[in-house]
Amino acid sequence: MAKELRKNKMMKIKTIKKAIAMFSLIAVSFATLGLSTTVVATDEGIGTGLKRGEGGADTPIVKAKWEMLGSYEQLSGADDRIAPGAQFDAPGVWDATMQYSICAIVDHREGLAPIDGVYTDIYYPIDRAFHPESPYSPDQINGGGGTILNPATPYDYGMNGCEKQRGDENRLYKLDKMVGYGLFCDNIKNNNTNLPSFYPNTLTPNPDDFFDYNDICASDGQLMKEKAYVYCADKELVWEDPAGNYKVEVFALSTFGRFSNLAVNHFEYLPLTSYEVDFSNVDYGTVLLNAEKTVSGNLVFEPSSSDKPTVRNTGNTRLNMGVEQNDMGMGTTDDVCNVSYRARVGNDEADWKFYRPYQHKWLEDVLDLSETEEMDFSITVTKFPNPDKDWVGTMTLDARATAFRQCEPN
Repeated sequence: MAKELRKNKMMKIKTIKKAIAMFSLIAVSFATLGLSTTVVATDEGIGTGLKRGEGGADTPIVKAKWEMLGSYEQLSGADDRIAPGAQFDAPGVWDATMQYSICAIVDHREGLAPIDGVYTDIYYPIDRAFHPESPYSPDQINGGGGTILNPATPYDYGMNGCEKQRGDENRLYKLDKMVGYGLFCDNIKNNNTNLPSFYPNTLTPNPDDFFDYNDICASDGQLMKEKAYVYCADKELVWEDPAGNYKVEVFALSTFGRFSNLAVNHFEYLPLTSYEVDFSNVDYGTVLLNAEKTVSGNLVFEPSSSDKPTVRNTGNTRLNMGVEQNDMGMGTTDDVCNVSYRARVGNDEADWKFYRPYQHKWLEDVLDLSETEEMDFSITVTKFPNPDKDWVGTMTLDARATAFRQCEPN
């Protein structure tokens, strides 16, 4: 029995050896054929592709579109100005949003393939950039060596804006028949008639024929006869999105894969120059004769730190801060003020601005969109008119809009 077991063990060993020999033979055969048995990892991309298919039936049509204040469920049909199209006010509050909605009327003609979806894309204004190219250089204002066309002119490029898409594409949602009819044919038609944009009626041979309220809102019109429906989606801009004209595109896609016309219009985010500060008093403390005394700010915006002045941009334009102070009762000597001031935004030594009492001065450093910056103030007294110990005055701050950053040349 033991002899038989040894025999079996030997058989198994021989079998394994044979298998190893066969594997070696296979490896030799691959080598003989010039093939490698080694798998090498690679990061080389592998191309893919497809061709869009589409079925029969007519293409869908976007007949009209508009933007309005608030969520579409509010059915406001409103904007902030009476001019044609939509105009929206910026909130002017740090970290706030301006909510608006986009709506379109898309046909559902009998025999037309069902609508698979209606979509919208939003684009920043084409002629302006915002935020500096380098996040490590937030004060890159009028820096660089000039533009390609004019090397002597300082440039100020930004990294966002310039008709880049804002956010992702969004899907519009179909409103119930009478809800859509009430929004468009009662509210907008009667109260804000120049809000929508209308598009060519490709169902007629006349290229100058556009859809209008009569086509869409008549008692036997497209909405009432369910030959069209209203689609809407909610969108928002934030306090720091730049003022200007935003492009809005809407298109529909049928279940057969056919695209509608591309309906394009613009709405305006109205300019608002706005700022806030975290201080209500500038206390120069003890001031010695002919010795400049400085109050320095910081980058921490909190009203509790009012002894370190901070300012931030809450509007949708870039801005310059302005400052003016009275003479704190110091008066003049030989028609020369006995007190003078300096101020700056930021900490660049070159940005200090000198001014005398009652003289308004625009400060140099531009406060960018949503930028928070320190404000520094100094005072020099060249003569105290009397031995009083305490002097009290007033300071006035204001702001003006300044140019947006430039788009890089193509």
